[in-house]
Amino acid sequence: MKRGEAGFTLLEMLVALVVFGLVMAGIAQAFRYGFTALATGQRAIQVPETLAAMDMALRRMIEQAQPDSMKGGPFSLAFTTRLPQGAGPVGGLQDVALQLAPGGLLVLRYAPHPAGLPLSPAPEPETDILATNVKGVRFSYLHASPGSAPVWEDGWSGTNLPLLVRLHLTLANRFWPDLVAAPAAHKN
Repeated sequence: MKRGEAGFTLLEMLVALVVFGLVMAGIAQAFRYGFTALATGQRAIQVPETLAAMDMALRRMIEQAQPDSMKGGPFSLAFTTRLPQGAGPVGGLQDVALQLAPGGLLVLRYAPHPAGLPLSPAPEPETDILATNVKGVRFSYLHASPGSAPVWEDGWSGTNLPLLVRLHLTLANRFWPDLVAAPAAHKN
C-alpha cells in the first residue's frame, strides 16, 4: 500500500465494528429499560383506575337494589338491581351475586330477573371478574332496630333493605378503602 492512498486497515475496521457493537448494545439496553419502566408505570396507573371504576359500579348497583331482594352473609351478597351502562345487558333488572372465587378473584354473577312466573328454565348466569389478587372479602350490613342505635351485622335477609352495605376488600398488593353504599329504596 502506498503512503498517499486513502482507506482503512483491517485492524481499524475491526476496532470500529467492536465500538459500534458496544454502542448498539448500550442503546438496546436503554430502550429495554425505558419500555420496562413505561409498562410498570402504566400498570400502576391502570390498577387504581380499574378499582375505582369497580368501586363506582358496585356502589351504583347497591344503591339501586330492589326491596325484598337482598340476601347476604359475611363473604357473599346477592340482590336484584340494574347493571351500570356498559356492564352486561342494557336495561331490565338483573339478579346479581358478588363473591370471592378461587384464585383471588372477586366475581360478579348476573342473570335476568324473571318478570312474573318463569315459563322456561332460567338462563345460566354470566360471570365478570371485578378484581384480581383479592385475599379476602367481607360484607357487613347496617341494621336499624326500633328504639336502639343502628348496628353492623354480618348477615342480611328480610323484606327491607339495610341502611348501609359495607364491602371490605383485602388486596394482595395494595390497600383499598371500604366501599359503603346506601340502598336508595330502603324502607323504614
